[in-house]
Amino acid sequence: VAFSDLRNHTEASYWYQAVSNLTQEDIDDLHEIILSAEEKLQSDPIQIPHTEHRNLHLTIFKRLDNVFVKGILEAYWDIYEAVGLSVYEDKKYLDRVWTYHQQIVESITQTDFLSGYQALIAHMDLLFQREQKNSKIPFE
Repeated sequence: VAFSDLRNHTEASYWYQAVSNLTQEDIDDLHEIILSAEEKLQSDPIQIPHTEHRNLHLTIFKRLDNVFVKGILEAYWDIYEAVGLSVYEDKKYLDRVWTYHQQIVESITQTDFLSGYQALIAHMDLLFQREQKNSKIPFE
């Protein structure tokens, strides 16, 4: 929970700086990530779009000229995988996560960074709820 909190505050604090530095190529990449995730979520059997989840967040913050922020975010995703959070979650939860991701990417595309920020904060609350539900996962 403590490391998730650090990641959430880091992403929230650097949001505007990060999204204002994205290129059109980065935005196109974000749209491709969304499409790839949708394909996995609609497949039978369902595939968890974890790689896409990681790539989406890291792409948003990739243009920051701050090695410490990028290091925190990359370490977060490494730990996320190491403790098994990338392995399974119910379809309803995944659909909610990717709805927020779509809102975030659309907001970035339209340069409506406030709406994107609000979607990011709501999205991060989902993980907090998940961690509370699965409190036996040692992600601190």
